Amino acid sequence: MKLLQKIAVVVLMLFAVSCEKYFDYSPYAIRFEEESQDLNNKNIFLIKSREESDTLRIAFTGDSHNYFDELGLFVEKANSLTNIDFVIHVGDIADFGLPKQYSWGNGYLSQLNQPYLVLIGNHDLVGNGLEAYNEMFGVLDFSFIYDQIKFIFLNTNSLEFANNGTVPDLSWLKEELKPSAEFSSAAIICHVPPNDADFDSNLEAEFYQTISTYHNVLMVVHGHQHHHEIYYPTADSIPFINVYGVEHRMMNTIEIVQNQIHVKNVSF
Repeated sequence: MKLLQKIAVVVLMLFAVSCEKYFDYSPYAIRFEEESQDLNNKNIFLIKSREESDTLRIAFTGDSHNYFDELGLFVEKANSLTNIDFVIHVGDIADFGLPKQYSWGNGYLSQLNQPYLVLIGNHDLVGNGLEAYNEMFGVLDFSFIYDQIKFIFLNTNSLEFANNGTVPDLSWLKEELKPSAEFSSAAIICHVPPNDADFDSNLEAEFYQTISTYHNVLMVVHGHQHHHEIYYPTADSIPFINVYGVEHRMMNTIEIVQNQIHVKNVSF
């Protein structure tokens, strides 16, 4: 009988090891394959390897955390637009910060014909979503220069950091905006806009002051509020572009020509 028990234990151990890759022990377990890690840096490399032109076209979407079917339709539409240089998702790819939700969302985005970048959203930070984002996409604040434009991706999810005065990181933003021969203008991409209750109100005035310091901000693009709107909250009339949430089955494309922006609404 003891021999049979030992055999049973060995069989169960072998079964557990062989099935490890098929079962998640916890919905919070982060087990992304190598091809699903550090994706923002990988896609920045692809973007910068492209030949620059006089016209830059970017497709924007976001807030897809509850709308995976619509995200799939967005990908189909974006793939049908042959003149798109790259895609930006403005945050909330996951609903509760679950690694599985990150995988579901990225599973759709990975089917894009174009390079894509994903910003951190407030829903993405729930639970251990911060660790999942860092693993799949990278750091929260990052930038790159393409076609003389510096694209600055800024974490503005103040509420998820208890309005502790560090989010957004305005010191980092000001350094990023300092004029340089490497870029002529800057585009700021964020999730929560400064006029929203989830943005640290103690930093709102300083944010506006920071983006107006060097007179080189071309536009601020954000999500979080799901609807589309273009508005001008600063004295120097920097355009703020609130892009459609994917549930509207609408996307915004932004065309940049000689530091002039043209926003289009595209249905899918």
